[in-house]
Amino acid sequence: MKKLICILILSLGLCACSKPAEKQNDGTINACDVTCDGDDTEDSIELKEISMDEAIRYFTEKKSGVLYFGFEKCPWCQEAKPIFYDVAKSYGIDILYIKTRDDDRNLLYTDEQKEKFTPYLKDYMSNNDEGVLTLYVPLIVYIKDGVVVDGHVGTFDEHDAHERKMTEKEKEDLKNIYIEIFKQVK
Repeated sequence: MKKLICILILSLGLCACSKPAEKQNDGTINACDVTCDGDDTEDSIELKEISMDEAIRYFTEKKSGVLYFGFEKCPWCQEAKPIFYDVAKSYGIDILYIKTRDDDRNLLYTDEQKEKFTPYLKDYMSNNDEGVLTLYVPLIVYIKDGVVVDGHVGTFDEHDAHERKMTEKEKEDLKNIYIEIFKQVK
């Protein structure tokens, strides 16, 4: 029933990210640029929220965990979140949520913080239309002892959340990607 409610809520949401990402190194595209706008969509997934500074400490203090960078108004996040949450739940893995934008669509990290996390996440970032290295979401990364072991950004090349919801096959394929990431955690 929870899934059905999430699907209904997601299907009612309007997509408003201004620019999709370029193709990522791992084959993904059409993630939400954290500097873009989006619509509010409530969902019932509970994650432990941490600040960007706390996330940066996972790298600098050589911690381990699964980090999710995203924001509620991102249509790609809205579609990916229930999928990775279900996979994480099945593996009993906690996810740390780094909210990249607030409810007023303001960026929640500084240029200084971006300089600190970029060396660790650069393989999961790409240049925007202006050539600036940009953090796109949803981004899931598994960090072990301060090093990114695996991760996934966005959904798929063929999926544009502005135009359509993911197909059942795309959802299943994304689920399998998350399974491969989370299997490494235990």
